[in-house]
Amino acid sequence: MEDTINQEGQTATDAKDTLDVLPDDTELVAKVNGWLAESKDFYTILYDAQKKAEEYYLGKQTKRDQVPNHLSNFVQNRIFEAVETILPIITSKPAEFIVKSPDISELGPRRARKVQLALSDLYDEVMVSQKLEDASRSALNYRFGVLKAEWDENTDNPTLKFVRSQRVRIPNYGGRFVKDLPYVIEKIDMGYQEIKDFFGEEVANDLASMSKPEGGAEEDMPVNKRVWTIQEVWTDWWRAWKYESRILKKEKNPYWDFNNVNKNHLKRPAKPYFLIAPFSLGKSPVPETSLVEQAMPIQDGLNVVSRIIINHATKTGNGAWLVDSNTMTKEEADQIRNEPGIIIYGNGVANQNNVRRDAPPPLPAYLNQLWDSLNASLDNLFGVHSTTRGERQGKETARGRILLKNADLGRLDYIVREIDRAVQDIGNYFVQLMKMYYTDSRKLRYFGPGQEMEVFDISSEDVEDGVQIMVRAGSTLPKDEISEADQALRLWELGAIDPISLFEKLKFQNPEQSAERLMKWKMGTLIPGATPAPIGGTLSGGGEVVPSGILPTGG
Repeated sequence: MEDTINQEGQTATDAKDTLDVLPDDTELVAKVNGWLAESKDFYTILYDAQKKAEEYYLGKQTKRDQVPNHLSNFVQNRIFEAVETILPIITSKPAEFIVKSPDISELGPRRARKVQLALSDLYDEVMVSQKLEDASRSALNYRFGVLKAEWDENTDNPTLKFVRSQRVRIPNYGGRFVKDLPYVIEKIDMGYQEIKDFFGEEVANDLASMSKPEGGAEEDMPVNKRVWTIQEVWTDWWRAWKYESRILKKEKNPYWDFNNVNKNHLKRPAKPYFLIAPFSLGKSPVPETSLVEQAMPIQDGLNVVSRIIINHATKTGNGAWLVDSNTMTKEEADQIRNEPGIIIYGNGVANQNNVRRDAPPPLPAYLNQLWDSLNASLDNLFGVHSTTRGERQGKETARGRILLKNADLGRLDYIVREIDRAVQDIGNYFVQLMKMYYTDSRKLRYFGPGQEMEVFDISSEDVEDGVQIMVRAGSTLPKDEISEADQALRLWELGAIDPISLFEKLKFQNPEQSAERLMKWKMGTLIPGATPAPIGGTLSGGGEVVPSGILPTGG
């Protein structure tokens, strides 16, 4: 047997962690229990913060359930609005993979292109954009989002799974990235049939007999309706499944070729988990805060001011009644109900008319100013101003709106870079799985931007040693099509761009055909008998002068 690699990346045959022999079950249970114990206090505090952030995201804000019925419990949920404005912006555009071959001959770039197209095809097939959206929403609310790469035996392809942050345990130390962590523990709920299919019938029957149903259910609950919470434990070198004090299964990292280290794409074994965790101070993989947590005090202020304004408006519409005692009896006055206004009854209180209504004084102007300031603070925090949200405020020029929107995109660029880093790690892990499992040649179909189809063969042989997988920086940020179209038209006016490039920038379905028809129209051959259109002059049949380079409306 070949030498294996220890956890420092060195070759060894007798090191404790080389996994020629997996740890025994007793040692493994003790190790996992120790990891759970050391992270318990940290995750208790983290869970409380996550729960509060989730309540604010859902609109349960500023003690809404404790507000008396006669007062407003209004919530203007700007947090939800901002989060759901950000997500489509940072996840809608597919990442652009770049694969660099170490071989500069003709064969190397050809193989690298196959791998690049395969990654782009997998990106769409396993719906990476949707998983990134879920993980990014988790990061904005819960401080970090988790994705997990796996080999899907049903599709015979790599796949990606979103994992809720609350179901993952990682240590509050060890470094900024998953590769620096000693372990990752994931809680997985499994039914009887799932346990039977994965671990075998004997294990399933043992669990059914050794444990009571979850959640305090009755013991006579049918086995097929019961759920067991099992801990899947990963290190770089092995994975195991534990239930209570029993190891259900253990194995070496299945996504690493231990028999021939040189057949791996990655430089060393790795856990298949990937974090999206912006705003970290570098103390641990879990950031110390999230955007939602930072927005909560501002949201509280906004809700309080809004409720003051609404309560005042309510009182203005339902002011106090002042009833002179000479006008009617107390019993008669009590029949006038106008909550939440009050009734003041007494001798002479109503003055000249004996019965009148008294409105409260107007609100001070600073409340409206404070309301505007709090809204602006939330916009600045999230980087989602009115132009990004699709609103229009005041007299804004088209170019001014473009500049404002680009400023917001720059604010979101940091989160996008965090996503790009995670996507690059996922791409490298996918290539590792392709290197291991694409043993036989397979055909793939790739549809390009213009929906042109390309069919090619790919196998593990196409994943060369030393191939580099990268993601183009900022590629997931959406391009401002209005700005690009405006720039293209200006270049066309200056004669600095060809018609095909212009139509491509304007998103025409068939730029080449459109350019050809334009040339025919200018030459007078598009419509038989038509007078050729001058590049700069009058249109055929009279009409206005067309400036040089400006497209005619019928072109």
